Formats: sequence, structure tokens, C-alpha cells
Amino acid sequence: MEQNFAKAKDLIDASSDILLTMHERMDGDDGGALLAMGYQLEKMGKTVTYSIKKGVPPSLNFLPNSNKIADDIEHKNFDLLITFGCSSKDRCGSEKTMSLEIPVLNIDHHPDNTGFGQVNVVDHKKSSVAELVYDFFVWNKWPITKDIATCLLTGIITDTGCFMHSNTQSSTLKAAGELMSRGAHINKIVGQVYKNKSLQTLKAWGKAMENSYYDEKHKIIYSAMTEQDLANFQSLPQAAFEGFVETLNTVPEAKFAMFLRQDGNVIKGSLRSDTFKNIDVSKIAHIFGGGGHKLAAGFSVAGKLMKDENGKWKAVSS
Repeated sequence: MEQNFAKAKDLIDASSDILLTMHERMDGDDGGALLAMGYQLEKMGKTVTYSIKKGVPPSLNFLPNSNKIADDIEHKNFDLLITFGCSSKDRCGSEKTMSLEIPVLNIDHHPDNTGFGQVNVVDHKKSSVAELVYDFFVWNKWPITKDIATCLLTGIITDTGCFMHSNTQSSTLKAAGELMSRGAHINKIVGQVYKNKSLQTLKAWGKAMENSYYDEKHKIIYSAMTEQDLANFQSLPQAAFEGFVETLNTVPEAKFAMFLRQDGNVIKGSLRSDTFKNIDVSKIAHIFGGGGHKLAAGFSVAGKLMKDENGKWKAVSS
């Protein structure tokens, strides 16, 4: 990894106009890592553009510099693209970004990363992209300010489920401790990310719970929210169901949990399991063209969610 860190530093040093991006809909991990890197690049005198398709969810608006994130890019004079948490370049969801013919620094911790960058800083053993970026900061001896620490700790907390997931390692806790010593506050991050659900969101969770079904034969618990279900909740934020599939996965008898949600003409699927359940949900996600980790994965397929005559969920082509 030190060789890759050195190559990444060379790419950054040789660049002046840098575009930072990640997959559609910012999450705490990749978004926190992106903002932390942006802070450092700006301190180095670089021109930095932050672009995330479909923007910042309300739960992450507290992150420093999140107001600089744009939905898409306006010019094409960049000399370096840095991606965070993208298994392939097209995961960023922006045609303008994908069409750029410039060097790419690919930073990720997903095991299905395709290594699409000129330099690939990829380590699937890390708990999060934020922890990997923290290591990059330490290797470079870059100072970690309170704002940078807040961004990175948010990434670690969200991708480890507040240190409850099996990807939490001793290095993760050590990094978190160091970030706290630099001024990041766990209680404030947890409060912003997990404890600010609106009444509308809680009602939507209630409907999703009502729609849950346990398949006793296959030991699967799943839930789905159709277009009609979602229409009953006005102004529901895109991130309203963050953490819901993890809640489903707390049913001890289930081998894994799945949550399906209609998003226009696309069905979004989230999968979760636990180490002791011996299920690799990334293999299930791959069947539908998705990917992720053994215990946390997702996919998107074209279609509509409906119920059959027996009241069970099915997907039909749109």
C-alpha cells in the first residue's frame, strides 16, 4: 500500500485542477472521505471541485464544506479525477465525469473494485474508505484539523454501524481515537446521522415494517416499498431508509435481510447479513448486477415492485 500511496501523492502533486466524486447519493463514508481530501487539497493550493450526483442528504448537511458539493460538473478543464467508493468509473452516475480523459486516482475498500484508475488505492480489508484515507493522511504526515477529523470519523462511524459491524478492527478503533483527539465528537456525529429522523420518516419506517415478510423456508427477511407506498409520504428524503435494512437484519433467525425500494423506474435493493450467518450477500447482489461486501451489498434493476395474487412481492419490467 505504501507504493500506491506514493504513486497517489505523485499524481496529486502533478495536478492543479482536481475533481472529486463518488457514487450517486452521498453516504457518510465516501462523502466524508471526499470532503476530508478536498480540505487538504485546497490547503495545498489546488483548485478543487466537489461533484456528487443527487447531492447531499439532510443527515449529512452538518459536514464541513458539504455546501460546496454540486450535482454535476460545469467545465472539463480538470487534470485529475479522484473517486471514492466507486467499484468502476461509471458508478459516479455522471456522463460528463465518465467522459473525462484524464488520470484517475481510485480510492476504495470494496472487494469488487475493478482497478480502473491510473493509480488504485484499494484495500478491502479496511473498515471504510474513510479509514483508508486516514491512513493516507498519516503516511503523508498531513495535519488533521478538527473539520477533517469530523469528516473522517463520520465515515468510519457510518460504515461500521457505530463500531457494531464485523468490519470494525483494532486499527479502526485506533484511527477513531486519534480523530477524536483532533476534535471530532462521536456524540455529535451520531446525533446528526442517526437521531434526527422526522415524524414523516418514522411513519415511512412503520409502513416498511408493516410490509416486511419472513420466509421461514429460506430464512430470509425482506421488505419492500412500492411507488404507491412512497407516494403516501410527501417530501421524504432519499436517505430516509438509511439503517432500515440493518434493523431487519437483527432478526436472529434470518440468514440475511433485504430491503427493496422503488426509485422511478428502478428497484433499489440493499442486503445485509452477519459473520455467524455464513452468507455472502455480495454474491446475491452480483446476480442482479450489483456488488459490495460479504455482509453488506446492494443492486439496482429496472422494473416496478408489485404484489402478486398471494400478496407476495414481485418485480415486473417497466
